Amino acid sequence: MQRPVPLSSKLAATAEYGFALRQSRQPKYSFDWHIHDCAMLLWPQIGALESCWVSAPGADTESLQLVRHTALLLPASAAHSTRSRAMRQRHGELYLRPELLGQGVTFGILQLDGAAFAMLEALSSPTLTPRAGEPLIDAVMKQLRTLRPAQKTLPREQKLSQRMIGLYYSALDAETAMPTVETVALKLGVSARQLERACAVELGVSPVMVRRRLVAARARELLAQGIPTSLVSQQLCFSHSGHLTRLLREVPA
Repeated sequence: MQRPVPLSSKLAATAEYGFALRQSRQPKYSFDWHIHDCAMLLWPQIGALESCWVSAPGADTESLQLVRHTALLLPASAAHSTRSRAMRQRHGELYLRPELLGQGVTFGILQLDGAAFAMLEALSSPTLTPRAGEPLIDAVMKQLRTLRPAQKTLPREQKLSQRMIGLYYSALDAETAMPTVETVALKLGVSARQLERACAVELGVSPVMVRRRLVAARARELLAQGIPTSLVSQQLCFSHSGHLTRLLREVPA
């Protein structure tokens, strides 16, 4: 990057325990290019994040949409920007002093396994004090050293139906309308008929049924969190909450 990037200092916040945690629920969150004076782990909890970063001076700009179970780990002084298009989003930011992070970690996009994601969720508990969180931070650091970089592109050998499901999940995480079968087929470089045949062979159901099941599953997940039906309907792009109610009645859990 050519222009100066402002510093958002976190050293004072991390001085006592070596780490600091921040959460944001701001609708359509946006933070333009900036740097920190410590390492940062960024991960979405609800919704998706669009992140751009430059790992080191002179390096190329990288970008990726972060979804659940992915995270971005950046070293100190790495320029980055983040935004979310969703009205409802939540993400965590974990700031780490270099000595706490230690050696052997992989910077960049990481694939969070179940253990790492659960630890970060526990760390985000509003009742957890920094001192009580120290053992959990140690466990998170050990887990980070074992994580592998997330793939930025789908492997070629991945089945067509799985690639389709990935596109549906991306739409759900971004809180945008679910794409039609024709749109998904176009993105995958096949015809709608080819996609339907692949789903029939690989999953035993149609693409439309897969889409309905994924939407119903996400709706039940949100409703279980105590979110009102009207807000869940809005997040899942239903024009009326009655349409969501009918879907849940027609698609069993």
